[in-house]
Amino acid sequence: MGKGGRAAVATRNTKDNKDELNSTVLTKYTWEEVKKHHTPNDAWIVHQGKVYDVSDWYEHPGGAVIFTHAGDDMTDTFAAFH
Repeated sequence: MGKGGRAAVATRNTKDNKDELNSTVLTKYTWEEVKKHHTPNDAWIVHQGKVYDVSDWYEHPGGAVIFTHAGDDMTDTFAAFH
């Protein structure tokens, strides 16, 4: 499995203090959790240690490639296409 080690970090737009507009909570996910999200309707990928929910990205030009890597690290694949 990719470059993320035992845990991958996701940045979520969850505010821990509503008065601080730039406040962000970081959530850590295990690879076991990421691997559960491997279908096009529930697809997570890891890119450079961050988890992204790419569910329903059918319209993306690389959608077919993205979904083949759902639930896994996609850092090298992303680099090959960009």
